[in-house]
Amino acid sequence: MPLLPLTAADKLAPSAQPPGGLTVAQAPQFVLLGFDDNPETEPMTWFVDYLKDKRDAGGNPVRAVFFSNGRYWNDRSLISIHHRALTEGHEIANHTQNHENGAAFTAAKWRNEMAACEATFAETGIPAAGVVGFRAPFLAYNAATFEALVAEHQLYDSSIEEGDQPGQDGTNFLWPYTLDAGSPGNAHDNPEGSPKRVGNHPGLWEIPIHVFMIPSDADCERYGARPGLRARVGAALKVSYGGGSGEPAEKISGLDWNVLEAAKCDGPEFLAILKYTLDLRLAGNRAPLMVGGHTALYPRNKPDRRKAIEEFIAYALTKPEVRFATGKQLVDWLRAPQALR
Repeated sequence: MPLLPLTAADKLAPSAQPPGGLTVAQAPQFVLLGFDDNPETEPMTWFVDYLKDKRDAGGNPVRAVFFSNGRYWNDRSLISIHHRALTEGHEIANHTQNHENGAAFTAAKWRNEMAACEATFAETGIPAAGVVGFRAPFLAYNAATFEALVAEHQLYDSSIEEGDQPGQDGTNFLWPYTLDAGSPGNAHDNPEGSPKRVGNHPGLWEIPIHVFMIPSDADCERYGARPGLRARVGAALKVSYGGGSGEPAEKISGLDWNVLEAAKCDGPEFLAILKYTLDLRLAGNRAPLMVGGHTALYPRNKPDRRKAIEEFIAYALTKPEVRFATGKQLVDWLRAPQALR
């Protein structure tokens, strides 16, 4: 990928306040749909079809980021739906070639995986210049991941989880930032000297994956979920991960896999979590909401899951402050923030 020149706009410290001196009332509530892997044509086609004519209150098309793996691109129909997505304004991003757990990768190995993925895209006509975002498979990054991202001239990463820090309650999460001084969420989870501790990488943007917030019993009814959701999630996560406290959970990693597979939530419960998480943002500082997803988790025989995503998007579109964006579009806005219109 060609070198992306850094400018003064590519420097933004982590903050719970909107950038550019905007007040919260002036800030859009950005929602991003970031779907990983994308190995199967039919679920991805369903999602692209559903979004085709959707627009937010600002008139912007509702578009997603497809963090895809090159290893699956041996199917003409899968390549075709990616091309259609790109033509319709969706973003194609790098999720490595082989979708391996890279927790122990060297920077050279990460670079090979990133470059091979981009080469696969380019061979099928996806312009390398438009592939500017990255997410690590399983969110299993390490310090070397970010060295590789800088060397490969990527614009942004979206692998770091935020929101587990004490006092962060869904109304005051951090806005995206550049990694000039590392990452608060990463530092909270990884002590100095950890192989996963992210260093300082001036100009590299981080669009974090914030935790989803789980409705309390008092909130469950109005969001269409049975009371006891926090207790059920806490118990399921203890079993799924082979440990943990099993206590009621107020937060869960912001990926659909964690909610639907690890926590065994059904469609209405997933929808309740997404709506509640968005509403806390709107009542708070409007930090962008990245919905981390996997198109393969929405096959035809899981209609409750498809309905949950569709109803969440429809719900978000009723909010006049909500603006849907891709990762590249969000970074462009962060470089030159504009008040909500």
